[in-house]
Amino acid sequence: MRGGVSDPKQSRLRLCASALMASILLAATATGTNAQSCREPAPMRFEITDKIVRSRIGFTQGLEFRDGQLYESTGRVGGTTQLNTISLTGEVKTLADQGTAVFGEGLTIFNDEIIQLTWQDHQVFVYDLAGTLKRRMRNPRDGWGLTNDGSRLIFSDGGDSIYFTDPKTFGISRIVRIKTSQQGPVLGLNELEYVRGKIYGNIFTTRIIVRLDPSTGCIEAVSDLGPLWTAMTPDERSYAEGPDNVLNGIAHDAATNLFYLTGKRWKTIFSGRFIEPR
Repeated sequence: MRGGVSDPKQSRLRLCASALMASILLAATATGTNAQSCREPAPMRFEITDKIVRSRIGFTQGLEFRDGQLYESTGRVGGTTQLNTISLTGEVKTLADQGTAVFGEGLTIFNDEIIQLTWQDHQVFVYDLAGTLKRRMRNPRDGWGLTNDGSRLIFSDGGDSIYFTDPKTFGISRIVRIKTSQQGPVLGLNELEYVRGKIYGNIFTTRIIVRLDPSTGCIEAVSDLGPLWTAMTPDERSYAEGPDNVLNGIAHDAATNLFYLTGKRWKTIFSGRFIEPR
């Protein structure tokens, strides 16, 4: 682990991560009774097309693609809570810095406003596209991942549900429980990305990304991103080692259908597409 500072969220979920990963993978291959009214999730693989090497690393908590570049929210582990842009050539530029008073989390762009969650500070920052802070909202829950469906914000808090909120007030209007074809809660849904009516999210501390239906909460597909580590150079892999430098960062370019995937303190951002067997 680089930096010698641990992510405090790890203590909540590290003990259950292995069991959760096994449960989701089991659901992807299981047959029999559909106990939670969900189909068995299909396996997906991620086909890498390219990679971006960053000019400097960050504790990535949220990632979004807009206007030919990536927007990133960072946490304060080993640094500060920042709003950054990352060019497709890897140049990192800081637009806003909230210091260490809050712990930055998920990020989305809605109606030309950048919305950034904080973890347990209950603050939601709203910026313009240049990174100027316009206003704040209050989140009554912990903040983890954040995305939007074009009319509502959708966030996770590490528990077994996703939350739909008003983009003007952050008032919660709907709660949907996350589930699979197997019994038991699905915890740790972290970074989120809404793509063509579905939500892609990584399961915290694992190498898994799931795709779920936000209307039902059912996990429909599962991808093991272990091959990303294989595709790294030894130097790049050194940035992705340790218990805190986990997979965390999903962005999507609708024009090319490319996904951008990364992790906390990773030097590398991978681009590619999710492929399902026919």
